[in-house]
Amino acid sequence: MATATTVYLSPKQRKRLFQRARRRKTTFSEELRAALDFYLDLPADFDAESFAALVREANASMDRSIAKLDETLTFLAKFREAKA
Repeated sequence: MATATTVYLSPKQRKRLFQRARRRKTTFSEELRAALDFYLDLPADFDAESFAALVREANASMDRSIAKLDETLTFLAKFREAKA
């Protein structure tokens, strides 16, 4: 069971949590608890810079994959036109 706790948030944080709750059809409190759970599930020695580097690498890999898929789609479209 949840217990009441006073937490001081900036106006921007409060607004963003309410917006997210509206979009996800949850409550402000559920969103706040989810954010805390996410944070608490991180390893105690979590290194934000290393994580950011990993995210950048993943994004670059995804961009390369998308480019290859685009090339394949272009090739297939031209192949289909040639067969028609």
